[in-house]
Amino acid sequence: MVRCFYRLILAVLLAAPMLPVSVLTVQAQEGVTLVIGRITDSPDKHYKRMTHMAKYLAAELADFGVGGVDVLITSTEDEMVEALRRGRVDILSETPFLALELEEQGVVDILMREWKKGVPEYHSVIVVRKDSPVRSLADLAGRRVSFEDAGSTSGYLLPRAALEDVGLPLLEIANPNRPVPAGRVGYRFSGSEAKVVAAVAEGTADAGAYSNLDWDDEESTPPEVKAQLRILHETKPVIRSTLMVRRSIPAEIKAQLAKVLEHMHESEDGRAAMKKYSKVAKYDRIEGDALRGLEEARRIWLRVSGRQS
Repeated sequence: MVRCFYRLILAVLLAAPMLPVSVLTVQAQEGVTLVIGRITDSPDKHYKRMTHMAKYLAAELADFGVGGVDVLITSTEDEMVEALRRGRVDILSETPFLALELEEQGVVDILMREWKKGVPEYHSVIVVRKDSPVRSLADLAGRRVSFEDAGSTSGYLLPRAALEDVGLPLLEIANPNRPVPAGRVGYRFSGSEAKVVAAVAEGTADAGAYSNLDWDDEESTPPEVKAQLRILHETKPVIRSTLMVRRSIPAEIKAQLAKVLEHMHESEDGRAAMKKYSKVAKYDRIEGDALRGLEEARRIWLRVSGRQS
């Protein structure tokens, strides 16, 4: 039985100085103690959100040998990987690219699709001015593209892969006046969706890339600005967010957790806990559209991580 190990997890965490993490207790009783993890520089803010999920799962899993659910927060990905390896985190929500990285390292299994902010999947749009002569991705050779930031899935990774898929190598250009070599696409990071849109509308970039959700959001893309633009290309959708479990978690607990998550949206208490956790609408299993969205994310992740040409 894993009962003793899990029952002592908080004591081990508090006694071990090698991990600079915040451990925040939600509940601890007899039985297995599960731990929900999160990577953030704002532990107080996220702790308040996570305790609602922790309390809900503790109540729903109480009849299956789970005596409590705690919260552990780290400030870096490396710290979280170490916590997963040491069995100090059992459950973690993250973007598909980080989930795939953790899966590759052998520390997690991707269990569920998370409808974060009510959205199961999303994709990137590459936009140009309506009067632009650019009619295809190939036409962007020798031109400039505005991306959001290097860590953005929809504002960089997806559109970057789309350009590379059609044989266009990218070159980051610090000087906006520097000519772009023939056959390449020059790019700069604007830092936000609004600045991507502004760069295209004002003509300082030939194209810009960001999320379809921001294209449809009037705050990110005001109607008067949107009227000046058109969509040049849309990428395939990828899964919006994932919920993972530690790979070595007992199979029976993993299976019961999946059942609880799958039906969470069916109760008022479940919906309330998900909303407070991360504005999650529901969880569903990795099959059908969810599987296709994850596999597209995997294809992109393999490309941009250099694991596949």
